[in-house]
Amino acid sequence: MRQNSEETRKEYLMVIEWLKIHVPAAKQDEYLFHDKAIQSETLSRYPGYVGKTVWHEPAEPDYLVLIISWHSLRQWKAVPQHVLDETDARFTAAMGEAFEIVEGKYFDTVN
Repeated sequence: MRQNSEETRKEYLMVIEWLKIHVPAAKQDEYLFHDKAIQSETLSRYPGYVGKTVWHEPAEPDYLVLIISWHSLRQWKAVPQHVLDETDARFTAAMGEAFEIVEGKYFDTVN
């Protein structure tokens, strides 16, 4: 099926990936260290990756929100699944446990 021009245009607009992750406050420093060293370092090898910011809501101290920026949906989705799986496995091994993504979504630009 052929995409319409609006769908095609959206594939090339900047997007952000928004992830809310349950990380107990006592583990957050270690989580952030390994996230930067493993996850961000791997993603930075791909041309569509712009960067990541991590947010903390004081009212919910056991959660972090990661906002990962991508040049386009097409470039984000071009990261091979096996690379994502291997990176997650390395991160989990470094942390000694997995952390639950309690909510995940993405946003694209309006204009």
